[in-house]
Amino acid sequence: MKLLVLLLNVLWCSYVVAADEKKSLPIAAYTLKLEPGYTQMRAVTGKVIKQHEASLSFEFSGKVQSIHFDQGDWVDAGQVIATQDTQLLEIEKLQLEAEKAKLYAQLKLAKIEQKRFEKLSKKNYSAAQQLDELTTKIEVISAEHALLDANLQSVAIRLNKSQLIAPFSGLIAQRHVHLGEIASPSKTMVTLFEQNKSQVVLGVPMSLQHSINDTMTVAVSQEQYRAKLLSRGAQVDSLSRTLMMRFELPDDARVYAGELARMVITTFTEQPGFWIPLSALTDGVRGTWQVYGVKDQTINSIGVNVHYTDGEYAYVSGALSEHPVIVANGLHKVAADIKVEVVQTLSSRSL
Repeated sequence: MKLLVLLLNVLWCSYVVAADEKKSLPIAAYTLKLEPGYTQMRAVTGKVIKQHEASLSFEFSGKVQSIHFDQGDWVDAGQVIATQDTQLLEIEKLQLEAEKAKLYAQLKLAKIEQKRFEKLSKKNYSAAQQLDELTTKIEVISAEHALLDANLQSVAIRLNKSQLIAPFSGLIAQRHVHLGEIASPSKTMVTLFEQNKSQVVLGVPMSLQHSINDTMTVAVSQEQYRAKLLSRGAQVDSLSRTLMMRFELPDDARVYAGELARMVITTFTEQPGFWIPLSALTDGVRGTWQVYGVKDQTINSIGVNVHYTDGEYAYVSGALSEHPVIVANGLHKVAADIKVEVVQTLSSRSL
């Protein structure tokens, strides 16, 4: 009796095992689509600059007497931004003008005497000698007069330079000197940016330089702008080893100097292959990659080459043409040569 019961148990276990072997594993499949190549996107960064950016300072030292514009103010070309105290220059100008008037009177008197001695020189020798002395005196006075004119011109230039004038229309980004301080040529008074002529400088890798078009999309502060290429770069940056390319933004671009700029460069690589989700990719032997292809309800491991990933999908090539679908996910549950049942099919992606 015990032998009969034992025999029945063995037969029942064999039946259960056979039933389990016939049962298929449900999977989600991903449909493969052959592509001629893959598109790769690379982002490069840079900063906004202004076509005209000037650190303005007075050409001569002097005390700041007035400031007409401050940080954040708009100025037009030719407007006076600040002025220096000119009292000492005005006094110097008056002194020079007085000296000039004195020399003019001396010169006038010398010329009158010169005419008188010209008449007398024809009669006696002493008059001729005095005439020579007068002629020399007139030349000396004329030279001193010319020197005074040069000094007056110098004062006029310094008076003119006592006004800090905007060389172009723009926005005052920063003021560095306060009222009453001594401003010198080596000390920047204000920093002036041209507001409408904005440009972007971006570091582009050498390998991507031929992918730059005459017009590119540049993002600044989450705004997209169509930027015009101005320069493809003259030299490679010593730190980033990239070409510093320059682009012009539209006149209506609301950007500020120093803002971060970003540009996406798209390249296409000719390489027949397939886009697959990263969840369909698993480790193979000796550092290789593999996927599980589905054919006749059986899965097979297939080695693939990974060319590019974008964080969600991978572009691969390999002997996948005989397998229209692959296992999309849950690879830890499957193994080669087991029976599966496709319960969900995911559409292929193409880029």
